[in-house]
Amino acid sequence: MLSQASVLATFFALSALAQSPDQKCTALVGVNGVVSAVLKPPSAAIANGGRGAIPALPEHCEIRGRMNERTGANGQHYAINFHMRLPAAWNARFFFEGGGGSNGNIGDALGNIQGQQPTNALVLGYAVVSQDSGHDNTVNNDPKLNGSQTFGYDEQARLDFGYNSYDLVTQAAKALIKVYYGKPPERSYYVGCSEGGREAMMMSQRFPEYYDGILACSPGFKLPKAAVAEAWDTQTFAEIAKASGTNDPNGEPFINKTFTDADMTLVASAILAACDKLDGLEDGIIANFPACKLALVQPKLAALTCKGSKEAGCLTMPQIAALEKVFGGAKNSKGEALYADWAWDAGIGNPGWRVWKLGMFAAPANSSINATLGSGAISAVFTTPPTPTASTGAAPVAYLLNFNFDTDAPKIFAESPVYSKSAWDFMQASSTDLAAFRKHGGKLLITHGVSDPVFSVNDTIAWLAEVDKRNKGKASEFVRFFAVPGMNHCGGGPSTDRYDAFSALVSWVEHKSAPERIVATAGPMTPWPNRTRPLCQYPAFARYKGIGSIEDAQSFVCK
Repeated sequence: MLSQASVLATFFALSALAQSPDQKCTALVGVNGVVSAVLKPPSAAIANGGRGAIPALPEHCEIRGRMNERTGANGQHYAINFHMRLPAAWNARFFFEGGGGSNGNIGDALGNIQGQQPTNALVLGYAVVSQDSGHDNTVNNDPKLNGSQTFGYDEQARLDFGYNSYDLVTQAAKALIKVYYGKPPERSYYVGCSEGGREAMMMSQRFPEYYDGILACSPGFKLPKAAVAEAWDTQTFAEIAKASGTNDPNGEPFINKTFTDADMTLVASAILAACDKLDGLEDGIIANFPACKLALVQPKLAALTCKGSKEAGCLTMPQIAALEKVFGGAKNSKGEALYADWAWDAGIGNPGWRVWKLGMFAAPANSSINATLGSGAISAVFTTPPTPTASTGAAPVAYLLNFNFDTDAPKIFAESPVYSKSAWDFMQASSTDLAAFRKHGGKLLITHGVSDPVFSVNDTIAWLAEVDKRNKGKASEFVRFFAVPGMNHCGGGPSTDRYDAFSALVSWVEHKSAPERIVATAGPMTPWPNRTRPLCQYPAFARYKGIGSIEDAQSFVCK
């Protein structure tokens, strides 16, 4: 006798045969929160600004859905909105596209496979979903209550952002796939960078049986702690501006002006002079970055110290001291680390580094992402209870400048009568217990830029070491890490930041081919366009064989 599930599957399959593609798509309206479903014909490639072209898209059913609508804190409307695309030529696989920043955007559901690749998951035949994680940056935005971080005042919105929405959307998406295609996906993948990388790692820990392969790029897996580092960096660089009396139009220390672009180039050159040769080849890439310590860099920076007043070819003592303090990591008054230290690397001279920690030099007022995004996140989302902070004017920088590392940092771990979970509870993605994910047969591949100014590569390495210890030295059976020297946050920098880690993950999951190296290419804005290098499974790094072109990955081995 057939089971109920078998009967339903047969029914859906027969129903699908009786429908036209358009009817089959529109029939999804009302199923699992779907509010619209439109059959999209094949489309030509289109330009997409600085991100290059969006490739030609296949015929697919485009879905928009909504779940858990409600009225929340401050009378604001909340819902979990999702976006999905189901290709006609389906490869029987499911792809969840992770978010970014503090989310609040539904996403394009094209399936960014990361690594600056020219294609996407939809083109490759995957059913793709993206979502806003339970809040809308336009709707849930009060300029007097932390702007786009206003959702931090609503406990359920916090939980949805931390983990709940990814659970619910995964279940809804898989159910829709089964209805539409008549069968569930054979393999499921979660891919994201930054906040999306945190989500990816979180899935392996909280929902270990949902995904077969997970690609976590530049992951903010300790995002609340990294936000404390944003306050630390802001205060440190502000001291330089205070000493010179340089303020922005809002009356705050003008952090953007503490280092010129030429100053940052001097710093990058000093780091290269100290450490480029550590991998056996002076080529502008510090492949052996763990060996690049302050003891090596400090003398090179000291040699740049101005003998008198500040000039173009030198750095002041306060500038050098600030860099050393920032790279040493955030600490409380007892000297206890509140976040990781940072790797010294040549990507510090790239705009992708300064836009986060300093802001662009020519900006009319303080504009670092640490201030514009970080201050709202730490004050509204990561602090319990939230601290009201205006999102405009002097307030964002003022909040960070007044952050107390002894009394405010502990509020990240605090609970209150109004909020049942602290930020650390609902944002936690740093567990080293991946036993259930390993038992499921899941594979986790992580990439991280060594010059990431938001999340420290050293923190990722320390986490990996603990996972390996917990698995008795065999963590590489299910989790592998690839560092990208010179790369900033999710891309950019003097690096080979164009790589297809997703295909390596799929090969690992579906063909048991564990990646040892991933060939990466340098982009047109680097000092060496089209240079290729192998990204090596940590702790190995690329070493020159001694023969062959240094622009060709085949001339390098991972050791």
